[in-house]
Amino acid sequence: MNTNRRLYWVVGLIGILMIINAFLIYENGKRIEENQDEIRAAERVKLEAEQIKLALHLLDLGIRAYVITDCVDMFEDPRSSATEIKDRAFDYLFISLIRQEYNTDELKKLKIAVNGYFEFVNGIALEMNNSNVESAERMVIEDRGYEVWLAAEIFSLEIRGFEDEIEEQAQAEFNNAIKYSYWLQIILFFITIPTLIYASYHSVKSIYYHRQLTESEKEKATILEEQNEKLELLVRERTDEILAQNEEITAQNEEISSQNEQLHKSKKIIEEQQNKLKLRNEELSAELVEQNAELKNTNKILIGQNNKLEQFAYIISHNLRAPIARLLGLGYLINKTENEKEKEGIVNLMINSSEELNEVIDDMSHVLLIQKPGSKVFENVRFDHILNKVKKTLRHEIIENQVTLNTDFTEANEVYSLPLYIENIFYNLVSNAIKYQHEDRHPALEIKTRREEDDIVLTFTDNGLGIDLDRDGKKLFSLYKRFHFHVEGKGLGLYLVKNQVETLGGSIRVESQLNKGTTFTIKFKSNVDKSILI
Repeated sequence: MNTNRRLYWVVGLIGILMIINAFLIYENGKRIEENQDEIRAAERVKLEAEQIKLALHLLDLGIRAYVITDCVDMFEDPRSSATEIKDRAFDYLFISLIRQEYNTDELKKLKIAVNGYFEFVNGIALEMNNSNVESAERMVIEDRGYEVWLAAEIFSLEIRGFEDEIEEQAQAEFNNAIKYSYWLQIILFFITIPTLIYASYHSVKSIYYHRQLTESEKEKATILEEQNEKLELLVRERTDEILAQNEEITAQNEEISSQNEQLHKSKKIIEEQQNKLKLRNEELSAELVEQNAELKNTNKILIGQNNKLEQFAYIISHNLRAPIARLLGLGYLINKTENEKEKEGIVNLMINSSEELNEVIDDMSHVLLIQKPGSKVFENVRFDHILNKVKKTLRHEIIENQVTLNTDFTEANEVYSLPLYIENIFYNLVSNAIKYQHEDRHPALEIKTRREEDDIVLTFTDNGLGIDLDRDGKKLFSLYKRFHFHVEGKGLGLYLVKNQVETLGGSIRVESQLNKGTTFTIKFKSNVDKSILI
């Protein structure tokens, strides 16, 4: 009975430990989720702070376009969008920063300054509506928006630092929660193992006592039989009593056998529970590893998206400012000039600046197109079909420059991808090989594929001018970067190729020698994770 009680206590203790473990895992999961919510909220606050600057840019561009073109529609749409972005950003920032216990005095001052600038711009629009163009131009030249934008920039930097601290703290708590989960499993393991050893020890001990009792009963039966033979003639009166004792002993043996069977069943139950506990621990460990991998992947994607947005915003601000500034300056000059020939020259310069502005906007459209490919359809794409389409497109250039094209798609002629992206990659690399050919030889391009484990590798090797990778390697795939200026180009092709390859989950690297040629190596994943395109 004492042994059975011990076993019951052991089983009960294991059950209690399982319940405690489940509760602690649940609480730890809540902590992880709360930390992730804090990180996402911090990223949203930084984004909304940047939106205030975007609203100022839109409003400033709108009013300048109105003053230049005298077209009110050029102002109304940007003003509406800027007002909506501004109001939404300030509302979200006040709610979030108060919740984060951040002093909102600077935010209130910034809101007053931004609203004041909006009112000032509305005053310029009113002057234009009243046909007071010169007054409106003087107000634009004051450039009050720069001071407001500078205040918004300073506030954005302060918010970014504050939110980065929140993110670092949340990330630290998240890491501690993960460590806490690991230690919890280790502690549970070291508690469970001694408990199971204790139960096994007492089970073995019970079996040993049973064997000893069985051997003792056998010896006792032998002695009784010998005594019966010796005393049969002398003590016949006690025969019935001895038989009754033998029956009682038999009943006791049956009872012992029944208890042994129950003990055996209890042992099986304990073994089953041990197996279930082991399987559950393995499942929990696998789930934690999978959750960690998903969180790391999500953070990596968010960081990449944020970096692309910052780069794109910088490019827009930098590339649009020059043609717009020239248009404003030329518009001011044309009003001050009375000579018709000079006016005609200024108009031509304004047309050139407008065309340059249109080209910049078209370039930005191409960049934006590769940032949002989620609506495209994946299908099996054949490399030889894509190359035939590109050859038809570049037929005139290939014939005129006597281009030699050698291909080998025997090892891998198909990839599961977006046809438009693959065609654009082929077009840019083939056209670059023709465009940047060496003056002493006709262009020769070799296109091959091979397999590396489960991945597909595509290589483009030409005999052109080559690239100085020591000097230009770090900025090779940057937007608007060119390295040979004797031929026309914008510096968009390699930027688009790299972004499209990475958007498809692949990678690209380059090897080159000056005056010998260049090799681009592109690696595509066989199993594409379509979630990276959303």
